[in-house]
Amino acid sequence: MPAVSVPTPAAKPVTFEDLSAGWAAEKRPAAKTLYEWSRVVRQFTAFLGRTDAASVTPDDLIAWKEAMIREGRRPKTIRDAKLAPVRAILQWAVDNRRLKENPAARVSMDVKSKVAESIRSFTDQEAAFVLKAALAEANPVLRWVPWLCAYSGARVSEVCQLRTQDVVQVDGIWCLRFDPEAGPLKTASSERAVPLHLAVLDSGFLTFAQGIPSGPLFPKLKPDVFGKRGGNGTKVLGRWVRGLGLTDERLAPNHSWRHRLKTLGRRHGLAPDLMDAITGHGRRTVADSYGEYEMSALYRELMKIPMLNLPERPEAPCVPDR
Repeated sequence: MPAVSVPTPAAKPVTFEDLSAGWAAEKRPAAKTLYEWSRVVRQFTAFLGRTDAASVTPDDLIAWKEAMIREGRRPKTIRDAKLAPVRAILQWAVDNRRLKENPAARVSMDVKSKVAESIRSFTDQEAAFVLKAALAEANPVLRWVPWLCAYSGARVSEVCQLRTQDVVQVDGIWCLRFDPEAGPLKTASSERAVPLHLAVLDSGFLTFAQGIPSGPLFPKLKPDVFGKRGGNGTKVLGRWVRGLGLTDERLAPNHSWRHRLKTLGRRHGLAPDLMDAITGHGRRTVADSYGEYEMSALYRELMKIPMLNLPERPEAPCVPDR
């Protein structure tokens, strides 16, 4: 009697939706990251016209990359915001035996930084102009966030989510404490306490902070859809700075304060490891992880940066030559 052939059941498609859900359940990304990566995956599958991840080839990824180049997207955006999320989710699938190989593993985007595209610091003139304008603002976000960023190098998102209990004394020195309980921080080294510069204290910040009831330092700044005050704070401050006439695209209305503090650290000879501790950058060497970073040492270094002389009649600064 001849053998009966039993048909092999068709393999169940490995959908990007299932892979994204599995990746998210294990990695537990921030809500904003999950939203943005899910959107990128939808963009990729819409370009492909199919959702079966097992059918994706390196040629598909290259075709998507070329399409984005033709659309005029910036190389860094293509590499970091588009290809990287898809590659990471596909690699999770390989690591968890959902796929045999990662078709995006060797698909990359050459990114060459141009001087005209790199973020620069606020100049002394620009910084004085913005801080002088902030003094006239009734909105606490516009009044205080630029000052706190200017003299601490903190990220705007970190400052916007501060609570009244995060303005504290450590070893007799007034500080800002960046605590993950107040909101998400970018890295582990972002959790820190930073001394308040005398310029901030002299401008009356403590009086303001101590007059706010327990809770958010900027309670009228509404959280965004991800529950972060920094999201809306970044937009409010960005529009305000641009409205002052500072339109140079190399100038990031918020992040250029962080660049400026690094510039000032080099100008005035701040110890690099203490500078990193102030800004919340990761340790550079194993030696940097030895010992403690005492608040008195951080304050000593920060106070090497002099106060800005604010103009009596602020005028829009000239844009530096490219």
